[in-house]
Amino acid sequence: MDIFKIIGIAIIGCVCSLVLKNTQSQYAALSILATGIIVLIIALSSFSKVILSFQSIIDKTGVNSQVFSGLLKIIGIGYLTEYSQSVCDDLGCGSIGKKVSFAGKIAIFLLALPIIENLINVIVEIL
Repeated sequence: MDIFKIIGIAIIGCVCSLVLKNTQSQYAALSILATGIIVLIIALSSFSKVILSFQSIIDKTGVNSQVFSGLLKIIGIGYLTEYSQSVCDDLGCGSIGKKVSFAGKIAIFLLALPIIENLINVIVEIL
């Protein structure tokens, strides 16, 4: 991931948003959203390396692939809810952002239950 490219795009987006806020405020929010989407697309393009690394770990260890799939989903939900909350906060809708964060925490908890059950089953088998 080219962090310098992301930082440059973010700074340009912030400057555009500030300029638009002073001249045409109705387009400032669109500038913030567009910049955020571009940054997200660049960041997600690097995510394929993470998935390949997890696949390599699964192949080497023989651990159930559903556990790693659940972990990837949990990480994805965490990042997406944090990003969505930040966008809501940037657009002045902090209360909606808090509700998105709460919903993400519930989704993470629900996805973590099967992983916890697998962990308990492994511990019981060892004992």
